Amino acid sequence: MGIIGRPKEALLCAKAKRQQQMFSVAKAKRQLQMFSVAKAKRQQQMFYLCESEATATNVFCS
Repeated sequence: MGIIGRPKEALLCAKAKRQQQMFSVAKAKRQLQMFSVAKAKRQQQMFYLCESEATATNVFCS
C-alpha cells in the first residue's frame, strides 16, 4: 500500500521528522552558544592572567 494507503501514518512520520530536525537545530545552537561563552570566559581569564603577570613584573622591577 505504501504512503498513499496510510496518510495518517505518513503525516505523523513527517511531523516526527520535523520535530527531530528542530530539536537537532536547537541543540546545535545551544552547544554553539555554550562554546562561545566558554571561549569568551577563557579569553577573559587569559587576559586577566596576563595583565596580573605584567603588573606583578612591573611592581618587582620598579
